[in-house]
Amino acid sequence: GSAKPVFLGSYGIGISRLMATVVELLSDEFGMVWPESVAPFKVHLIELGEGKAKDVYEHLIKAGVEVLYDDRDASAGEKFKDADLMGIPWRMVVSEKTKEKVEIKKRSAKKTELLSINEAIRKLI
Repeated sequence: GSAKPVFLGSYGIGISRLMATVVELLSDEFGMVWPESVAPFKVHLIELGEGKAKDVYEHLIKAGVEVLYDDRDASAGEKFKDADLMGIPWRMVVSEKTKEKVEIKKRSAKKTELLSINEAIRKLI
């Protein structure tokens, strides 16, 4: 129940074993749920249709937010499922439905929010 230093490389305790432990402890039925402190990216940006995700991506990068940008030609369901499996802490969706806003959702939350890009960046920082 108390914080202890971790010494890597001793007795087989390395980065890969630590990451596997995080995944085992923090996964849910949909996939991984990375804590922001060790996640490979902070935001999983999903573009659906002909949205303006490239502009959103550039705003996020300029603000210093690490982003995985998913602009694949795949269905919305496939992209959302992949986002849940990867477990990046925040999912952000840009589509015709969101118009000039973005849909943002914390991986561990149930509900989404519709925010302007500036509001979303303030929430992330």
